[in-house]
Amino acid sequence: MHMTQTPPTPLRKLPPRKKCLLLTAALVLLIGVSAPAADTFFPLKQVRPGMRGIGKTVFNGNKIEEFNFEVLGVLQNIGPKQNAVLARLYGGPLERTGVYHGMSGSPVYIDGKLLGAVAFALPFSKEPIAGITPIEEMISIFEEQPGMAPGPKIQMGHLHWREFNGSGVAKPEPNTLTSDAAPVAGRPERVGSMGHGLQPIATPITLAGFSTRAIEQFAPYFESLGLRPVLGGGSAPDLEDDGVPLQPGSPLSVQLVRGDLNINASGTVTHVDGRRIYAFGHPFLSAGFTQLPFNKDRVLAILPSLFASSRISVSTKPLGVIQQDRATGILGKLDAAARMIPVHLKLHTSRNAESSYDFEVVRDSFLSPLLLNFSVFSAIQSSERGAGKATLRLKGKIAVKGHPEVALEDTFSGGSNPALMASLSVASPLHYLLSSGFETTEVERIDLAITSIEEERTVLFNNVTYDKTKVRPGAEIMIAVNLKKANQEAITETYAVKIPDKLTPGPLSILICDGDTLSQLDAREMPQQIVPENLNQIIRAINNLKKNDRLYVRLFRRERGAIIKGEGFPSLPPSVLSIINAKKASGGVQPLSLTSLAEYELQPTDYVISGQKQIEVEVISG
Repeated sequence: MHMTQTPPTPLRKLPPRKKCLLLTAALVLLIGVSAPAADTFFPLKQVRPGMRGIGKTVFNGNKIEEFNFEVLGVLQNIGPKQNAVLARLYGGPLERTGVYHGMSGSPVYIDGKLLGAVAFALPFSKEPIAGITPIEEMISIFEEQPGMAPGPKIQMGHLHWREFNGSGVAKPEPNTLTSDAAPVAGRPERVGSMGHGLQPIATPITLAGFSTRAIEQFAPYFESLGLRPVLGGGSAPDLEDDGVPLQPGSPLSVQLVRGDLNINASGTVTHVDGRRIYAFGHPFLSAGFTQLPFNKDRVLAILPSLFASSRISVSTKPLGVIQQDRATGILGKLDAAARMIPVHLKLHTSRNAESSYDFEVVRDSFLSPLLLNFSVFSAIQSSERGAGKATLRLKGKIAVKGHPEVALEDTFSGGSNPALMASLSVASPLHYLLSSGFETTEVERIDLAITSIEEERTVLFNNVTYDKTKVRPGAEIMIAVNLKKANQEAITETYAVKIPDKLTPGPLSILICDGDTLSQLDAREMPQQIVPENLNQIIRAINNLKKNDRLYVRLFRRERGAIIKGEGFPSLPPSVLSIINAKKASGGVQPLSLTSLAEYELQPTDYVISGQKQIEVEVISG
């Protein structure tokens, strides 16, 4: 078969000018695909005093405007492997406002290349002098692979809400929980003096729906974290969007609480790389890996102040999630959503009216208890008297996925701040759950109901009488407790207390007391810290927390026992004690010297009870 080959089509010779254009286009395309983003960055090593450049930020609305700066020098090693460019800013309202709160993250450029983010300021400076975090340091700190390793398991000890300060994070010193107590940070304070007096620019937080007294109470502790409460409104997601995508210089807000109550922390975007955004130039809360939602922000005004100027803004369109919060800034991801903890609070006021609050708080072992405490305290203060006689009754539950519910129930009265005590009793269990170190801990929702009575309902122990000094196992002893109300009126409650069956003859101590006294006794007699083996053990311990509105009766002897794998085993036979004390079995075993033979929680009363009485009886043969 004869085949005819088609001659190849000759290449058309291009004119030199067109060939040059094609080669240039190909080169640009190649560079755009393969060149690293660092080519657009101005290297720190090339920075010299006297260099000038421009910065970008928003002074009003959503319009990004430029300001100018002049390099004064470079401060080296102001932190571990951290440097800062010292610069004088000028232009726009800066001569009037100085470096203001909310400006953190504003990008600055030299010769069109990104140098870094405005991040630090000099307190009480007469000029707008700023510290700039190099963009190279902002990028490099996030290069490690994400992945949240489980934290260390908490030590439970003997749980009681009074052990905590307002945030449910750290235990205060004894007798420091007064009306002036409020949450302090469990993490180190973020705001501190750096090289040559530079401090991270405080992050303004706009609060909406919170009472004035609650803000005054909690403001010092927010400020210790570098968060400055300012005027503002709630989130406005339906506010007309300008359609401009997030870009360097755009304002953003990190949402901490949203719903009927709102807390938004405001800052500025430094760099956008695809779906990744870099902002702030300093740590937000040094939270490490996290999941905090962030929104677009609209600037309403810059409020000049001799003390500290601040940006006032409103949060608008949801944009994504802050995934990391580290020493040189925050890293976010666009088009992502963060799961929050829904909270429903129903408040029955002393005026026989009902109000409810529905809001969400971020999921974070440190932030969630702090924010929940602040929110609950504010809701109470908004509807009830801020000072004077009051009684609050709390009931609620915390739903934990795949585990039993955490039951919340207690009464608070007397003292100087029942509202703070009530909010603490909600924040503390949440802290224990989120700090447990167990990966399966997922709080699904929190439901709370608080009833307020505008009178003090407290009683004190006056006397205790009982009907017999010798008793047989299985029998009952009648105990009459005489209580005195705040108005000196006396009341008597009588209880039948059963002696355990098969109890050996001998002396028996019976303690009748309030819940707080019993918790403190446990902490003194058994100070060993219990490391929980599973989440159910923590939930069980929280559900067994002593209540303020009832009496407890404990029957005990001083006999040897042990704590094994987080569970107490009192009154063990000598043979068993010898085995568990052997070297091969001693790991995870802690001795007990006080043996509780029985414990009774008596019926709730209408009062908060305080006081104790211990009686001694003799158990005789049956």
